[in-house]
Amino acid sequence: MDFQSLFPKNLYHSYVLEGNPEEVVYSLRSYLEDRGEINKQSQDLSFNLYDSFAIQDIQNIKDWYQNKPTDGKKKICIIGAKFINREVEQTLLKMIEEPTLNSHFFIVVPDASLLLGTILSRVHLIKNLEGVNNEELKRAEDFLNLNLPERLEKVGEILKKFKDNENSGGLRHSAISLINGIERIIYKKWKKDLNNEDLKFVLEELKNCREFLSIPGASVKMILEHVSLII
Repeated sequence: MDFQSLFPKNLYHSYVLEGNPEEVVYSLRSYLEDRGEINKQSQDLSFNLYDSFAIQDIQNIKDWYQNKPTDGKKKICIIGAKFINREVEQTLLKMIEEPTLNSHFFIVVPDASLLLGTILSRVHLIKNLEGVNNEELKRAEDFLNLNLPERLEKVGEILKKFKDNENSGGLRHSAISLINGIERIIYKKWKKDLNNEDLKFVLEELKNCREFLSIPGASVKMILEHVSLII
């Protein structure tokens, strides 16, 4: 992954990178090591990869963040997460809003649109590091081609894959990915027929469903079943 053209010589305080957290965080760490920004053995680096970014996780980062750099230079925090709930985002926002000298945040998420607008307004956003996700689109097309009973059965299969654990960050990421793919397909149809109120309604509902998935305790099963009904 080529980061050379993405980051200036003098780093901004905070970045959000849109891509696969499990891949991007390691490539990013290697890049920052190569350019001399960090030493991965240093206490001034906080390297974090989460399935679901929880309150205790952000508290640990907050405690680390409040300490001064051990070498008097930079503190760098790399966070990769498939899912971040709203409480965590609020704490993260406060740290971004009140940056300490020579500290830098790199937050890697699959879909930046799920983050609070107040976070996105305060960071440098790097979108779509991986280009168009053809696998996501194929999965969405297959889902759209199913009849309603088959869609509901597919929802059950998705849940079983994550052992029916609705708090799983992986499950929420999978649901969001499916909704994103469906939205792209529906949006393309709507652009050819802007007066189609049915398609407009579906797009609005998909947007709402994606936002609901960011709320702790929201039922993934109910949200995906709703998507199955409206499309």
